[in-house]
Amino acid sequence: MPARTTAPLPMTARDARRLAITSQRLVSGPPATRRGVMELMRDIGYLQLDPTNVVARNPLLVLWSRLGTYDTAILESLLAKRELFETPSLILPTTDLPIHAATMRAYRRATDPRAAKDLRGRGDNAGGGTRAERVQRWLTQNRHVRSAVLARLRREGPLPLTAFEDRAIVSWTSGGWNDERNVTMLMAILQRRGEIIVAGRRRGQKQWGIPEDWLKAARPLSGLALEREATLRAVRSIGIATLKQLKWHYAFSRHVSQRALDSLERDGAIARAELTDAKWKGTHYALTDRRKREWEERTTLLSPFDNLIIDRERTLEQFGYFYRMEIYVPPHLRKLGYWAMPVLHGDRIVGSADPRFERAEGVLVVNCLVLQPDAPRSVMRAIERAVDELAEFVGAKSVRWARRVPIRAAPRRFAAGLRATPPPTQRSAARNRREGTSVS
Repeated sequence: MPARTTAPLPMTARDARRLAITSQRLVSGPPATRRGVMELMRDIGYLQLDPTNVVARNPLLVLWSRLGTYDTAILESLLAKRELFETPSLILPTTDLPIHAATMRAYRRATDPRAAKDLRGRGDNAGGGTRAERVQRWLTQNRHVRSAVLARLRREGPLPLTAFEDRAIVSWTSGGWNDERNVTMLMAILQRRGEIIVAGRRRGQKQWGIPEDWLKAARPLSGLALEREATLRAVRSIGIATLKQLKWHYAFSRHVSQRALDSLERDGAIARAELTDAKWKGTHYALTDRRKREWEERTTLLSPFDNLIIDRERTLEQFGYFYRMEIYVPPHLRKLGYWAMPVLHGDRIVGSADPRFERAEGVLVVNCLVLQPDAPRSVMRAIERAVDELAEFVGAKSVRWARRVPIRAAPRRFAAGLRATPPPTQRSAARNRREGTSVS
């Protein structure tokens, strides 16, 4: 292998944090227009879908953290105009279809019913191999249902989930929430295989259609070209990262590779970053032609699924902030709150606020505010403004800070007391690594 010729990029830990933040467009964001949203989507790569709606849906919150208050109809319009498209777990730019078409192609091969192993003696799809093998087995057992669904969509056009009866011969069983939800599982599998897409929504319901009717055909990238494009896009989106951290980029992770990093480094597109005042694990990479964006000190709240912090280990390393969601933690054991939103203040994460939008009352309630021990006293007014901006975005008429809010250096309207973010234990860190990793 030829020796690398690109000189290392020296930077401080502060430089690296700011690079991560600006790469995610959390400062110097684009205008809150259709064009601005598309520019943002190309830069960050994806929006993660999640049904939780405590304040607002995750895609809307991720955009708000970068754009401020904006017209949420823009996102639906971009989906309707096919400038964005959905997978079971992500919203993606249609311009990236050549990358994602390769992902769909690989999944079709892995779950091809024609290549299924001997099914004699099997009455269900539980156990026995990888998830892809179980999907393959289940599709084989219910091949007539798959064929009927595709034929009907070709014949009648987009239809909602409720238009299809459950005619599965063998039910989906995995020990999870989707057991017996055969129509839902079939649609998710066919979507991931690229055989159907979300062609729109009617009264909030997804309308399922055939891709050829709604998206222009995209020739999948392959080989090193695919890996280079995916890896370069991941580096550009994350800012500075190791190979392991690049594989956390949900949109491109399946195609990020070390050989692509080596190839891009030889070509001078990326270089290794040398931290001058910190020791972070692993070899970190960054773009050599980093776009200079003017730095601005701003304070905003981040969704628990925000792209900047979704890799919890990287968040701990680069920002010194340990975070895990507590949705499934019993209320009396929660440290941060059900929907704790980390507070990004300048280039630091200084704590978290746990808001809930009480829609019937039109009130945004902040149930808990937890600050880091080293959070500056001046941060409180900035957090208040950020919460007020969030309230304006979701349409709340007022903000109410709960009496039990534990904070330090509080404005007069807050209660006293502070709970600092606890350090991670070995067990909690392992649990945190597992959180949010299922993208299917």
